[in-house]
Amino acid sequence: MIPIILDARFPENYRHIVQEVDSLYCDVAQPEQARILADNADVYLKKGSDALLAVKARSIDSTRDPTRIFVQEANVLRSRTFKVEKTITLRPYDKAHAMILSSRT
Repeated sequence: MIPIILDARFPENYRHIVQEVDSLYCDVAQPEQARILADNADVYLKKGSDALLAVKARSIDSTRDPTRIFVQEANVLRSRTFKVEKTITLRPYDKAHAMILSSRT
């Protein structure tokens, strides 16, 4: 596991550090979290591999229902050639966070 403490919105900026990977974990407190994961997957994730996205709904929109945001982010992944395997909310610990497990098709 290699943590990358750089701006995840620009995956090409750390290409010199990371090669193609078997799995990808994305945990960012930014709007467009699924897009950020998918952009990084385009550069680094091997086909057929898994990705895990930590969705922080309040970082996307603090006024909307978190469940709708989880669905929205899962749909973004689907539109970017991911198969969403499972969405796990972190209730009762945190109602505005979820983990989305997906695989790259």
